[in-house]
Formats: sequence, C-alpha cells, structure tokens
Amino acid sequence: MRTLDNKAGEGIIKLSVMSIYKNKLQIFITLVFLGFLIWWISFQSVVTQQGESVKWFSGTDGLVALIGAIIGFFASRKWGGFKTVLGKSLMFFTIGLFAQEAGQLIYTYYVYGANIQIPYPSWGDVAYFGSTLSYIAGAYYLSKAAGVKFSLKSTKYKAIAFIVPVVLLAASYGILLHNHQYDTSHPITVFLDFGYPMGEAIYISLAITAYLLSRKLLGGVMRAGITLVIVALLVQYVSDSNFIYQSSRGTYLGGQYADLLYLIAYYVMAIAMIKFHLIYNGLRTKTAELKKSYKSGVAD
Repeated sequence: MRTLDNKAGEGIIKLSVMSIYKNKLQIFITLVFLGFLIWWISFQSVVTQQGESVKWFSGTDGLVALIGAIIGFFASRKWGGFKTVLGKSLMFFTIGLFAQEAGQLIYTYYVYGANIQIPYPSWGDVAYFGSTLSYIAGAYYLSKAAGVKFSLKSTKYKAIAFIVPVVLLAASYGILLHNHQYDTSHPITVFLDFGYPMGEAIYISLAITAYLLSRKLLGGVMRAGITLVIVALLVQYVSDSNFIYQSSRGTYLGGQYADLLYLIAYYVMAIAMIKFHLIYNGLRTKTAELKKSYKSGVAD
C-alpha cells in the first residue's frame, strides 16, 4: 500500500511539473505576441511607406497562429482527438488556425511578392473561408460537449441561439459594412460578403451557448477555456468584417490596425488552447488525489 501511495505522489508531482511547463508555454506565446506588438507600434508613423519592416511584419505575424495551431493539436490529442467530442472541437479550432496562417501567407505573396493589391476574392479566401467553416465545426462540437442538443429544448436557449446571430449580423451589415456595394456580376464575391459574417455569427452563437451551458460540463471547469475561445472568435469576427470593408473600398494597407486585430485574435485563441491543456492536467491531478485519498482510506 505504501508503494501505491508513493506512485500516486509521483504522479501528482509529474502532473504539477507538466502544469508549470504549460504556464511557461503561456509566457512564451505572450512574449512572442508582445514582441510583434512592439514591432507593430514601432513603424506606425511610417506605415504608409510600406518599408521592409512592414513587409516582414505582415509576412511573419501569422507565426502566432501557427504556434497556437501546434498547441491546439497537442491539446486535442490530450482530450482524445477525433475520438471525443471535445477533442474534435479543439482539432477544428486548430485546423482553423492553420488555415488562417495559410491565408496570410497567400495574401503576403500578393502584396509583397507579386506587388499587387490583394484581389478579393482570391486563393487566400479559400484558406480564410475554410477557417470560418473549421471554426463553425469547432464551436458546434464545443456546444455539443456542453449539452446544447438537450438544452435547445428550452425556450431560453432557443432564443439565445436565434438572437445572438441576428444581433451580430445586424452589427456587420449596419455598422462595419455600411454602404457596402454588392457586385452581383461577381457571385463568389457576393457569397463571401454574406458568408463571412453569417459563418462568424453562427460560430459565435454556438460558442456563447456552450459557455452558458458550461456550468454543467465537468463541474464548470471548462468556463475559462470557453470564455477565451469566445473572445478570440469575437476578435476574429471584427477582423474579418473590417477586412471586407477595407478591401471592398481599396483602403486596406498592410501593417495597419487590420493586421493588429488578426494578431490579437490568433494570440487569444492560442491562449485558449493552452488553457484546455491546463484544464486537462488539473483534472488529472484531482483524479490522482482522489485515488490517493481513497487508497489511504481503505488502508486505514
């Protein structure tokens, strides 16, 4: 029995070390983000000149999304990957981050490789809209893990599922896309103009519903992670809506606040993936402690 207790203690120590490691990972991604933020601030006074610093920033700030995607991949594996509902959710958020990085690299090529104004739509939108679809899938499985299927029988949750996307769409079309001209001779453009805000309204609505239900999910320990996901999705929503607005009017310029919004969205999503790592480790630690207490009680 003493040997079993020692093993349980060793397991708790190991999990504690892993948690410290994940905290170091959080510090690392934060330092990377702050580095890019300071870099962004440094060239704002000359951003219209589109110098080398701006070019390098626009071509590399997607590194935050890439790091977040790698973290998300391992977080998903912790939760069972595609074998579990929550694992699927994290995996789709991971795919979404990878797609964001791919879209940014394509856009960087257009602006600084081919020296042309970013075409809209373009191959970059294949990646970006793919990211939107991935985020919808991630939010869907997140809400499913929280029990949305059962809870939608409630009038309250049905109202939330309807009101949230309506409000977001109204904000998109009434504020961010005010006086936006839809060119019906280019159906793909019209589809994306509607598709981006619609898709984002859907995944934000699902994520908020998951948050409201998260008190039922593993005793509410998921709330912090889901909150970070919601913040990341909201910033992503504003970023995409703003980009559509600027690109449709030919006012987008690399290195300005549009790029900063995307950087913030990537950073918050990366932090959310780390949080799910920590939640998993915390649950493992509690389980180990309960087993140790149970074995000690049996021994007594």
